[in-house]
Amino acid sequence: MRRQRTGAACTHAPDRIAAPRAQACEECGSTFNLRMCTECGHVGCCESQLAHNTAHARQRGHPVIKSMPVDQRSFTWCYACGTYI
Repeated sequence: MRRQRTGAACTHAPDRIAAPRAQACEECGSTFNLRMCTECGHVGCCESQLAHNTAHARQRGHPVIKSMPVDQRSFTWCYACGTYI
């Protein structure tokens, strides 16, 4: 099992966060457990579904996501570092 770290070691934290491009997964239309790319605003479903956001991160090289809805309670994750930021 991969251990999840938190914080300071990640160098991918964005200076600004894009606005979400959609309110559902752009690939499958799911509205459950959505993740948003902080760089371009792509909205995809999480790993517990079809992992469209993970695929986007790998294909585009955009490693940082936020959980949706994006607000004070949303988390930020970096795929490259395997850590919450």
